[in-house]
Amino acid sequence: MPEQLIKGREDAYFGYEFAIQGGNLADDVIAYYVGILNQPDVLTGSLGFYRAFDTTVGQNQQRMNDQLTMPVLAIGGERSYGDHVADAMRVVAKDVQGVVIPGAGHWVAEEAPDEVLAVLTPFLTAAHRDDSTIVDTNRAVAAI
Repeated sequence: MPEQLIKGREDAYFGYEFAIQGGNLADDVIAYYVGILNQPDVLTGSLGFYRAFDTTVGQNQQRMNDQLTMPVLAIGGERSYGDHVADAMRVVAKDVQGVVIPGAGHWVAEEAPDEVLAVLTPFLTAAHRDDSTIVDTNRAVAAI
């Protein structure tokens, strides 16, 4: 049903979504994503996240009882979910490092790629010693 309502109106629907998420994406970037979402299979796939939401909530309830022990980096944009990304991850993980990217909205990687790399790189390289010996390969990143 959502596909029937959105198809042919992708610019209006996703333009609105991009506008309300606190982001600051360039028009050509929005046009790129909307162009991809014009493809029926891509649109259906992108809506699958929302179709599975009730199942995901139930799974997350179970995850609270058996929390992740690996380090988790939770990245939020200041103009979007901010600290709430780390707060959400702390419910299901024991070792959470939260980072808020100043000025960024929902699309932190597109809006602030240098800032994301500045926090992501040390987090991921912490799994290795100076001699390149792997110390910890179990790391997770959550970004919204």
